[in-house]
Amino acid sequence: MMSDARSEVILSARGLELVREGVRLLHDISLDIRRGSITLVLGHNGAGKTLLLNALHGLIDIQSGSIDAPPLPHQKMVFQKPIITRRTTRQHFQFICRDLDANEAGEWIKRAGIADRIDAPARALSGGEQQKLALVGALAAQPDILFLDEPTAHLDFAATKFVEGMIREAHEAGTTIVMTSHNRAQSERLGEDVLLLDGGRLVEAAAADRFFSAPQHPLAKQYLDHL
Repeated sequence: MMSDARSEVILSARGLELVREGVRLLHDISLDIRRGSITLVLGHNGAGKTLLLNALHGLIDIQSGSIDAPPLPHQKMVFQKPIITRRTTRQHFQFICRDLDANEAGEWIKRAGIADRIDAPARALSGGEQQKLALVGALAAQPDILFLDEPTAHLDFAATKFVEGMIREAHEAGTTIVMTSHNRAQSERLGEDVLLLDGGRLVEAAAADRFFSAPQHPLAKQYLDHL
């Protein structure tokens, strides 16, 4: 049975509309995110997944609708291509996690498995190492809700395994995760709830096990057939 905490809504959106240069990109989207859940936002390229995450996180303005979410200091987002400053790994981490002292920052960098690169330029890290650094930087802030935009895209097996492990740890600690993915196996491994977008519209919202075993909307069935 679902606990009371896991049935509580941490973020809700109603009637979201996003228009750019006369083109409607998000169409009347309403959704609820359960506290402590892992919600997968799925859809083909161009479906509006990243736009929706950016809107929910408050990075872009919507033309109409409402979003009820934790205050921004209690949210974090890790982009598909992390923003890396022109600093050493240590300096970059301390810049994005200003509330941590040097020892705490060092421990988090160790958790990312890149302690041997701590004094190397952060931009010299591999793509997987930069993603690890961005993820542990977000988790160090202990956010209530964490948005992840395809966090394992272009990563090798070892880096993907590490990132998924960190996502599970954060989930077990109570952090709400909202993430996009193009990987069905990953979505089935991690997901508890699914939001499927098509052409900027939310076409199905369901528990992950039900979505993958018995999708209801024809577009959901079509999506899974080609995933």
